[in-house]
Amino acid sequence: MGDFRRLIDDVVPAIEALIPDEPAALLGRHTERRRQDRFAVGSVVQQALHAFPSLPAERLLGALELGVARLDLTAPADLVARLRPLPDGSSFGLMSMSGQSALATPMSMVNAVHQGATDLIVEQVRAMLPDLSEVTGDEAAIATKRGAAHLAVAVAVSRAILNALGTPTAADPVAAIGIAIGAAAEILPDVPMPPAYDRALLEKRRREYQGLSWSTSAPVFDHEFVLVEELGKAKADFTATGLAGAIETGFAVRTGIEQGQVPVSVRVLLDEPGPPDLESWDEVAEISYVAVEGDARFGHGATAPWPGEFRVRVCASGRDEDDERYELTIWPQPVSDPLLHKKTDRVGHLLRGEPAPPPISRPERPYRWLREVLGEAATVTIITNAGVDDVVGEFEEDSIALEIDGGVLVVEGNNWQGSRGEVLERLSRNGKAASHYWNVNRLTRLSFARAGQVVDAQEVMGHTSFADSEIREALEGLSFADYRHLDAKGITAVVRFTGAVIPEDEVRAAIQEKISNWEG
Repeated sequence: MGDFRRLIDDVVPAIEALIPDEPAALLGRHTERRRQDRFAVGSVVQQALHAFPSLPAERLLGALELGVARLDLTAPADLVARLRPLPDGSSFGLMSMSGQSALATPMSMVNAVHQGATDLIVEQVRAMLPDLSEVTGDEAAIATKRGAAHLAVAVAVSRAILNALGTPTAADPVAAIGIAIGAAAEILPDVPMPPAYDRALLEKRRREYQGLSWSTSAPVFDHEFVLVEELGKAKADFTATGLAGAIETGFAVRTGIEQGQVPVSVRVLLDEPGPPDLESWDEVAEISYVAVEGDARFGHGATAPWPGEFRVRVCASGRDEDDERYELTIWPQPVSDPLLHKKTDRVGHLLRGEPAPPPISRPERPYRWLREVLGEAATVTIITNAGVDDVVGEFEEDSIALEIDGGVLVVEGNNWQGSRGEVLERLSRNGKAASHYWNVNRLTRLSFARAGQVVDAQEVMGHTSFADSEIREALEGLSFADYRHLDAKGITAVVRFTGAVIPEDEVRAAIQEKISNWEG
């Protein structure tokens, strides 16, 4: 064995010099074990080669074929003595397919004529693994060295053993190369990466990482959801912020609901973000936490892939109202004290040991159901001092028109006649008309008309600046800078301006009947 090892060591540097970097690095990063298939076809090296990408394998063949053909290298006779050739008169069949790799048939021939040869090659390669303990460099350099060094050993061993068999089938350099690639692909998943690789990979991921943002639904248990690298038994202390607390490898967020799912949007940044948007949230807090390894999975995204000290800004709304949503913003920053940017909900006050404020009263709450029933695109119009027969001619046939206390309600699904200025002028000639329109692109239009004239009509996404005093009164307490339930707020303004009352049960039934007719 010692002589054979020296024989292999002498030729490995020349073979390694022939191996191109790109496929060598791909092979060096190869850590996925071959799938154990009950009905696998071919030898172990054939299966391993089949699992390795074909184009890099073909490129390796092109780079090595001439050099391996000139490689005069023969294993000791006693090493191959146990391998028996097929008896004279034996026959076998091979199946090939159009477009298959040039490596396939020569390997199959060796597998058929010299049974056990490929297993012996794998065994000998395992016994001669190169020592890469001192290899350094960046991730690509280490992966390239790992792939090239192991493949060079595999090529030398494969060529030497096949040459010792002394048949034209075994002498084919293509067979030696294919078996060597398969042997390396089979062995490398069991070989630890060089000691310097993990650090180099971390540095690569840090260089390439550009931040990430995503939205998900977080599972809630016992009034909290967690973002951690590994679940543990430690419980967070929420008394400092009333919202978030650090735990091992991550942090926990305190919810209003005891269990279920809550929507969460996440941003992972490389630098400290600007000031938070306080208008859209009830509570905003920042805490620090320490990542042990990083790359903590959360839904279909993950945190930065490195360890260290991080800061998270947690924004929450709806914890008092069973209408919760959250936003997490995470960035690297040295550990510092917790910080509260905004504190208005009862849950937070109680957790901090503070007197709780009175329950929040949101004027748009009674009309959230209508937005939910109508979906992503609709117009809601109310007309005073008119009957259904007086207004239906202004709308499409599939609109819903109902007499309600204070006027006529017209609901348009995915239509917008009620938002048109000329329509509102005609509808308001004997009183008032107001409408709120929204669509799937989040375009909106809140319109008010009186005595045959449109008083004002605006997009309400983010702001309103209505000058009319009656309109301003209708908008009292409705914040359009807070994007929550914008359309329910618009409907609320329409109801207030016209003085009408929307009967929920009657309107729900009418909408459901109309939807049933559409589906039928």
